[in-house]
Amino acid sequence: MPTELQNSPEFLQVFHPRHHTFQDYLRILWKRRWAVLAVLITLVSLSTLYSFTATPIYKATVQILIERHLPRMLGAMDRQAPEAKSEEFYQTQYKLLESPALAKKVMEKLNLKKHPYYAEIFRELPPKADAVALRQAEERLAKAILGNIKVQPIRQSSLVDVSFFSPDPRFAGKIVNNLAQSYIELSMDLRLAASQESAQWLSQKIAEARKKLEDSEAKLNQYKKEQNIVTLEDKETITTQKLEQLNRELVAAQTRRLEAETRFKEVSQGEAIREVLNNPLIQTLKGEEAKIIAQISELGKKYGDKHPRMIQLHHELAAVRGKIGAEMGHVTQSIKNEYHMALAQEANLKKAMESIKLETQDMSVRGVQYRVLLRDVETNRALYENMLKSLKETTASENLPATNIRIVNPAAIPEKPDKPRKLRNLALSMVLGLVLGVTLALILENLDTTLKTPEEVEHWLEIPNLAMIPHLEFFPDSKPEEIPELVVQNGRQPLAAEAYRGLRTSILFTSPGRSPRILLVTSSFPLEGKSITAANLAAVMAKTEAKTLLVDADLRRPSQNELFRVAPEPGLSNFLVGEIDELPLVETTVPQLFLVPCGRIPPNPSELLHSERMQEFLTRAQEQFGRVIVDSPPLLSVTDPVILAALAEGVLLVIRTETVPRKAALSARNNLLEVKAPLLGVLLNDVPLHRDSYYYSHYSHYHGYYYPEEDSDPDKRPPSRHVPGVSRLLNWLKKKRDGISMPLSRKQ
Repeated sequence: MPTELQNSPEFLQVFHPRHHTFQDYLRILWKRRWAVLAVLITLVSLSTLYSFTATPIYKATVQILIERHLPRMLGAMDRQAPEAKSEEFYQTQYKLLESPALAKKVMEKLNLKKHPYYAEIFRELPPKADAVALRQAEERLAKAILGNIKVQPIRQSSLVDVSFFSPDPRFAGKIVNNLAQSYIELSMDLRLAASQESAQWLSQKIAEARKKLEDSEAKLNQYKKEQNIVTLEDKETITTQKLEQLNRELVAAQTRRLEAETRFKEVSQGEAIREVLNNPLIQTLKGEEAKIIAQISELGKKYGDKHPRMIQLHHELAAVRGKIGAEMGHVTQSIKNEYHMALAQEANLKKAMESIKLETQDMSVRGVQYRVLLRDVETNRALYENMLKSLKETTASENLPATNIRIVNPAAIPEKPDKPRKLRNLALSMVLGLVLGVTLALILENLDTTLKTPEEVEHWLEIPNLAMIPHLEFFPDSKPEEIPELVVQNGRQPLAAEAYRGLRTSILFTSPGRSPRILLVTSSFPLEGKSITAANLAAVMAKTEAKTLLVDADLRRPSQNELFRVAPEPGLSNFLVGEIDELPLVETTVPQLFLVPCGRIPPNPSELLHSERMQEFLTRAQEQFGRVIVDSPPLLSVTDPVILAALAEGVLLVIRTETVPRKAALSARNNLLEVKAPLLGVLLNDVPLHRDSYYYSHYSHYHGYYYPEEDSDPDKRPPSRHVPGVSRLLNWLKKKRDGISMPLSRKQ
C-alpha cells in the first residue's frame, strides 16, 4: 500500500479509530464546562422565569363513555359496524370532539360571543359587518375554543377524558361540561339526519320497487292467460309421471316382443320349442306314439306287416301322429299370434311416448318463460318487502332518543392550576440543560480538529510525544540582565524548567548508546514556540553536557539574537556566503552555551542551506561542540527545514496545543518522512496547566510535579522520577533496538 495512502487522515481515521474512554469524556466535559453551564443556566433561568411569571391555567376534565353499539332495545334496527372498524369509529369520534361544528354548538349554547375572553374578536368587526366577516370571526372563536381542548383516550377502554384549559376554573368546568353535552346532542343530530336521509332514500326506492313488482305481476298474468296456464307446476308433474309410466310399459312391451319374436323364429324354422315340448296333450300323444311304435316293433317280429294286428297298429300310429301335428300347428299359431300382439303393443307404446315427449317439450318451452316472469315477481316482491321493513325500522329509530355516548364523570371546578408546573419545569429544564450542554460540549470537541493531548498526538501522528511544555508567563518585573524566555535559567517557572529537563532526558534516551548530536527543532506553522523551545533545550543541555551550540537557521525570520540580546551579525548567512571562514560564535549568559545568529537575511535561504558550506558548518560545529541545536523555519511555510532535516541526526517537531490541526501536523510529519529525516518525536507546547484545566491530569501523568526543594540538583535525579513517561519510551526503544516491530501509537 502506498505510503501516502497510509499516512492520509482518511486512512488513519478508518484503520486507526480513536476510542474514547470514560475519563476522556470527563476531561472533555471539564474542558467545555463553561459551555455546559451556560446552556444549563440559560434553560433553568428561562424555565424559572416562565414558571413564576406565567398566568396560572386551570384544567377541567369530563369523562365520557363512547360505545360502538346503540342500546339493545333497537335490536336488529341498529346496523353494527364490523369489529375491524372499531379503531376507525373511535378515531372519528375523537375528531368530532375536536371539530369546529362542536365548538360552534358550544359557542351558541353559552353565547360566547359576549364573553369577556372572546368578545374582543367581535369588537374588531365594523358595525355593519357582512356575513363573510361574521363567519370568519366565528371561525376564529371556534379555533380559540378548540385550541384549549384536549382529548385523551384511556387505553384498553371506551372511556375518553376531555379537558379544557382556562385561567378561570369555573369557566373551564362550564365549557367542558357543555362541550360533552353538546357532543351527545351532535351525535344524536348526526344519527337523526342520517336516519332521515335513509328514510327519504328508502321511500323513493320503495316507490320504484312497487312499480317494478306491479309490472312483473301484470306480465306474468298476461302470459298465463295467453298460454292457458293455470297450474303449470301440477301439469308438469302429471306429465312427468305419465312419461315415466309409459317408459316403464314400453320397456316391458319390448321385452315381451323380443321373447315372442324368439319363439316365433324357432317355430318358423321347425325347431322344437319349449311350448311344444311342454304341452301336456302333445306329451300324451307322444307317449301313445312311443307305445304303438314299441308294439309294432314287438309284433312285427311275430306276424309281419300283413297281419291285421300290424295293420291296425299302423293305422293307430298314423292317427296319433296326425293328432300331434294338428296340436303343434295350434301351438305354432298361438306363438305367431302372441308375437304379432307384442309387436303391435310396442308400436302403440312408442307412439304414445312420442306424443308425451312432444307435449313435455312444448310445456318446457312455455315453462322457461313462465319461470322467468315468476322469478321477477318473487325478486321484486322480496326487495319491496325488505325496503318496506327497513323504512319502518328507520322511522322507528328517528323517534327513539337512543345514544351510545354517556357522561361518566362530569367536570368539577379545579382547585389547583395545571400550568405552569414549577417543580416539573425546573427538573425538566435541568435534565434538558445537562443533555443539551453535554451534547454541545461533545459537538464542539468533535468540531475541534486540533491536537490537544499526548494521546491524540501519538494516535494521529504515530510518533511518541516526548514532553509537554506548559504555558509560559513572562513577568514585567524581570531583572535587566535576565532573559525571561530562558525559564531553565531564571528559575521563575520551575514547572516549565522541569518540563524542559524531561524533554532533554527523553531525547537522550531516543537512541540508546549514542544520542543525536545535531538536533533540529521545527514546527508546522509560525508562532508555535520552536525558537523558545530550541533556546531552553540548548540551555538545559549546556548545563549537564559539554559545550552546546545553538544555531539560528531561520534565515527568513530570525529571533535567537533578539532572545539572547546579541547582534545579528556576523552570523550563519555570513559564513554560508563565504564572508567569514571562522564560525561566528557568540558566548551567551548561560555557561557552555554558544550561539550562532542568523546573520544578514539572504534572498535565497534554501540554496544556502542546501550548499556544501552548510555541511561544512555542521561538521566543524560537531568538532567543537558536544551538542548542536538548530532552530529552523516552519515546515509548512518553506522548504528550508526539510533540507536541514536531511542533515540532522534528530528532528524534534514542536506542536502548539489547540492550535495545529491534525491534517497540518500530518502534512508536516509526512514532509519529514519523505526525506527520511530521523524524527525523534513531538513536543506538545504551550499547554495550559492551571489547576482547573483538564490538561493538568495529562501533565501529571506524563511529567508529575516538579521536585521538592530538598532535591536541589535536578540533574542528579533519576530520569524515571521526574519523567514518568520515560519508562514507556525506554520499553519502546528497547524493542525497536531488538528488532521487534511495535507501533508507536499507544492505541495500537
